[in-house]
Amino acid sequence: MIRAIVLLGSFLLLSACTSLVEKGDKLYEQGMYQQAAEFYQAALNEDATDVEAQQRLNQARHKIIDRGLIEVRMLRLAANYVGAADKLESILRNQNTWHVEAMGAQAATQNEEVRYAEHFLKDYAKDLAAGRFPDKFRWFEHKYALLIANAQLSASFNNYQSQLSRLAKSKCDTLAKQVISQRFFLHALTQKYCSVWQVKHRLSIDSQDNSRFRKIAFNEQLQLNTPKRRDHQHLIEGATRQLQERFQRSIWYSPKGSQVLNVTMAANVEYQRTSTHKQQEKRYVVQTLRPDPQDENKQVAVDIERVYIYPQVDYQETYSVQLSYQGQIGGMLLTDQYIDRQTNQTTSHSANFAKAQLQPKTATFIDQQQAFASYLDNLTREFDTHLKQLWGQQYCRNQQAHTRAENVLRCAHVEPNNNYVNSWFEQQFGINYQAMHTLYGI
Repeated sequence: MIRAIVLLGSFLLLSACTSLVEKGDKLYEQGMYQQAAEFYQAALNEDATDVEAQQRLNQARHKIIDRGLIEVRMLRLAANYVGAADKLESILRNQNTWHVEAMGAQAATQNEEVRYAEHFLKDYAKDLAAGRFPDKFRWFEHKYALLIANAQLSASFNNYQSQLSRLAKSKCDTLAKQVISQRFFLHALTQKYCSVWQVKHRLSIDSQDNSRFRKIAFNEQLQLNTPKRRDHQHLIEGATRQLQERFQRSIWYSPKGSQVLNVTMAANVEYQRTSTHKQQEKRYVVQTLRPDPQDENKQVAVDIERVYIYPQVDYQETYSVQLSYQGQIGGMLLTDQYIDRQTNQTTSHSANFAKAQLQPKTATFIDQQQAFASYLDNLTREFDTHLKQLWGQQYCRNQQAHTRAENVLRCAHVEPNNNYVNSWFEQQFGINYQAMHTLYGI
């Protein structure tokens, strides 16, 4: 939020500048290197051949790195070695992304900080290897990958692999013993985990998942009291097809599912139109010549009001719609509804009389097809969200001890930051779910 305010202020202050590069230069002169770099990058986005913008961008990035190295040193001197290593790793990642190489005094400072970080990395690796979580060590290697490479520690860290592999095999054996019956998500985790650590196991689970669904079937209950009944039916068929596709992308769907999800799609449409035929009057004025009462030898123009009578039809429309879907999923209600009512008044006539400024008028009726498509969209908009909420209710709130591992893994698919999820992963692997997801793609 603060960064957004700073950027907004920068834009306002620099609105008088004539180019993006000049705006970047103003910020650069004020020591606002990050914001300056963004303007130089914007200039390059407009013209990739802008040599001046590229040079300025490189200069700004070197200044950003200089500041970052100062921050690394301050963190190290404050004995915040983790913070210093994190910052130094981010600098190395930026250099790699930006294709910027440290030179001269900057390179000397960076190399000095890498040497200091080397001691921290060695001690940290030794402690992790002596622990009981091999994945914590693997996450450490991933988190500081560039720093470890720059410190040339990869070879020495390989010496820990045999010990880590023994710990991982033990964890694999423990997980494999729990893979039984309906524990499909635990089966998937164990399969990936053991494969990465090159531990072979024969895992066996049921052939069908009794908690999930292999398909969704719609039962339509339609009362379409409208002349455009067929159009409404086509729109409903299209909506149910979309819901079927969306359901198959949801967590509740599995080709191994043993159930069929039956959903009732209900639509009650009432359309009424009344018409009233009447004679409409339109008054208009014409000029005609009449004898001048002051001079019988002259004529004067006189306005004469006339009335044009023509037939007109007035229409009154009412269009009301009640839509809903409802089904049972995991013993819970999957449902939503949408209700709306429109009224419209319109007229038509065929009168075409220029003197009375009359042209034929066509009645403008409610576009039922467009309105109904909008109603269906409103009804189904939260379908995916409802499915996720019900899954979370089933597995993130139902914390049964005997199925905890399976429940946690199912919960993680919809609530990866749930404390219930991360506490289990940290107890089992020493790292949270997101870290495990990054390492193993679970």
